[in-house]
Amino acid sequence: MNNHKIKESEIRNKEKKPVKKKKSTLLDWVIQAVVLASVFFAVTWWQKKDMLSTEQGNLAPSFSLISMQDQLIQFDPTQQSKKTLLYFFATWCGVCHASIDNIEAIKGSVGDSVNFYAIALDWKTKQEVKGFLAQHDLTIPILLGNQQVWQNYQIGGFPSYYVIDENGKLASKDMGYTTELGMRFRLGF
Repeated sequence: MNNHKIKESEIRNKEKKPVKKKKSTLLDWVIQAVVLASVFFAVTWWQKKDMLSTEQGNLAPSFSLISMQDQLIQFDPTQQSKKTLLYFFATWCGVCHASIDNIEAIKGSVGDSVNFYAIALDWKTKQEVKGFLAQHDLTIPILLGNQQVWQNYQIGGFPSYYVIDENGKLASKDMGYTTELGMRFRLGF
């Protein structure tokens, strides 16, 4: 009986001992940061993989679209004398609402040294696009995109961006939210 009591008390003592937690080391933090960065870059690559290639010096596709002011805007990459930023958005896209103001801020600071066009895709009525624009104070020309432009630029998600250089060649591309600083970097400012 005595042996039984000793064993019970030993068991209770063992149960009461606190479990030592492993201290995080700098190496653990570095490993976590590398894994997180790898996941981020893999997702970013996956999102952009079907967009037009910017590595081969391809000319950007030309287009003719109507602006929100009912003007015909013709974009011909062979007639470019300065960089152009094309921002493709959808009226229902929450990320587009969050990022379009960053594009406007860049336009405000670089002025006319870059051409800016925001192109609405996946819209049904002009009124729908007006509703989106009413939530933002924009000076960027807003163009009403169509299926042909959507296909020519291989837009697979919103927002999507292309930077076109002074020679009309595709220089940079991205999809998803971008900061003002990130877009300045892509534009070379």
